[in-house]
Amino acid sequence: MQFAPDLYFDAPKRDQSSDWYTMVEQTVPAGKQQFWTTIKTWTEQPHFVIPPVEKAEILSTEGSAIRRQLIPKRKSKDAPLIETVEYQDYEDCARVIYRPVVSPEVALPFYYPKVKAYSFVYNATAVPRRDGEEQGVLRLQVIPMNDESPAITDSKMQYALKTILHKLFKWCIQTRLGYKKRAQHDTLVPKETYVDMYQRLKNKYAADLVSNWTEKTDPQKFVFEDIGIASYLICLWQQEDRKPTFVDLGCGNGLLTYLLTCEGYQGYGIDVAERKIWAKLRNGQHDRLRVEALYPAKAVYPGADWLIGNHADELVPWIPLIAAKSGAQCKFMVIPCCFYGLDGTKQLVLQTKDEAGGKYKAYTRYVKDLATRCGFEVEEDHLRIPSTKNIAVVGRRRHDAEIDLATISAIETAGSAFVPRKNDREKDLIRRERKRSKIEKSTLSSE
Repeated sequence: MQFAPDLYFDAPKRDQSSDWYTMVEQTVPAGKQQFWTTIKTWTEQPHFVIPPVEKAEILSTEGSAIRRQLIPKRKSKDAPLIETVEYQDYEDCARVIYRPVVSPEVALPFYYPKVKAYSFVYNATAVPRRDGEEQGVLRLQVIPMNDESPAITDSKMQYALKTILHKLFKWCIQTRLGYKKRAQHDTLVPKETYVDMYQRLKNKYAADLVSNWTEKTDPQKFVFEDIGIASYLICLWQQEDRKPTFVDLGCGNGLLTYLLTCEGYQGYGIDVAERKIWAKLRNGQHDRLRVEALYPAKAVYPGADWLIGNHADELVPWIPLIAAKSGAQCKFMVIPCCFYGLDGTKQLVLQTKDEAGGKYKAYTRYVKDLATRCGFEVEEDHLRIPSTKNIAVVGRRRHDAEIDLATISAIETAGSAFVPRKNDREKDLIRRERKRSKIEKSTLSSE
């Protein structure tokens, strides 16, 4: 069934026996149980429904009435909002009511409907049931501020209300089908800890980095993605006894290195080529970002507590091995991306049969298998970043205190054909040389 709701924003339908006005309604192939499962999840985790909200704090529960406080993401701009949530359950009907607890002179947050109350309703008797299948009607209703003009004319609020009912529609169906999330977030870092850190770093760094971005790439993607990764690493490192040192291998634009060092962590980034943005991110510390062609079979970093591979392409499968050789103290975190093998090419054959998640999941498994062979107890987490390549593979502990030199040697032999990638300048010189050779051949043939 497709989501194709009836909309009544301009002429809301009033319930005959109450003050409620219907704004949106949609038939849904799900039952009342699925409705309640979804609603109760949303009560505890409103960020699934209202993106500007970070979380809810449950203040009290009395029977079917709940009092909660909505905590906004933009704490410097939006105030928390106290709200009552009331469940009403009948034989063939269910209703949840949301009422903001504010004084008349206090404005509601920008994301909240400008109404006295709003409600989701599930009515199983409104539509004939199909054979053996539960079905009902979902309604989004409101009690307007002014009963004489109940219409909602603001286009943004119309869109928001339609979107929220669409989410309820999808969640009810997914609950009926037994949907389970494939990605398990927050397995190594508590969500609240991460969100608080992300908001702090975003407020501190994002505006300046976006406005002064000198790369051709999109700052809206890379700035917020690397702020997310830095937030995750800092939360992970706060679980340790002291601030660790790090090396960011294949650091690219250098932003992750910049953020971590600005937060007081000692370390540096390495890449095969310098970027324009490095002049700003070095901030007078030239060694913070270094140009170096890395030969992974020979690389060791005995002074580093952590090695990082943030979408580090051909270096990713090597980083667990480099960490293993760098000392018992050395740990790693990589975010696999392109499907490079140990030889530095994309000719890797991945076994994807019966593998949920396709090639990316199969490649992640390949990297994890290498890390296990290097002696690590491998952990996995899904990062909250704007990228489809968002799996973090982490090695914090070892199976054995001593590394298996035979295994390390076998892995190095498998990657003996590795050749560092050429930087952009070298590629440009090669292109020019090829172009010049073609011109010379063409000139000679015409003579």
